[in-house]
Amino acid sequence: MAQRVVDAVLARARAEIAAGRFPDVVALRAQLAGDPDALARLDAVLAVHRARARIARAVSETTVPDTRSKLRTRPTVNADMDVHRAGELTLEWEAVESVATWEVRISKRPDARGDYVLEETLQVDDPSIDLPLDDQPLRVHVLGRTRNGRLVRRAVISGLTRESWNDRWQRR
Repeated sequence: MAQRVVDAVLARARAEIAAGRFPDVVALRAQLAGDPDALARLDAVLAVHRARARIARAVSETTVPDTRSKLRTRPTVNADMDVHRAGELTLEWEAVESVATWEVRISKRPDARGDYVLEETLQVDDPSIDLPLDDQPLRVHVLGRTRNGRLVRRAVISGLTRESWNDRWQRR
């Protein structure tokens, strides 16, 4: 059998497989006229299609769990002062004489891979705040400033949600 004919048959079979179609095996085998080497090469090309079909079937039969929706951020505290829970959704910290005003910045993260987006900035006199927790993680910055604006205390609490509020907070 001419090598040119074998190459053309194999190229046609590869093109059909690449297009996602199963080639007409009977017609391709007939064109090879029983040449054992050419038939073995054709079988190797067809094995690729069978393997792809088997893998596609196995993937479609198994259910892949949606882990992204179940990702859960663990609350983390990074602070040079003591910040803790006080009752239902209230964040509390220790009052310090040198601090004239407390600035609280509340940021939300709309999705698990996104950055936190600043929602509001508050000036509070009391060393506590009620948090608007829901399913989206919050990051809370608590900044204690002197009368002239110098920063003397700070805390950053990340990953707070209604679900994780009562979990153990990780200190950094």
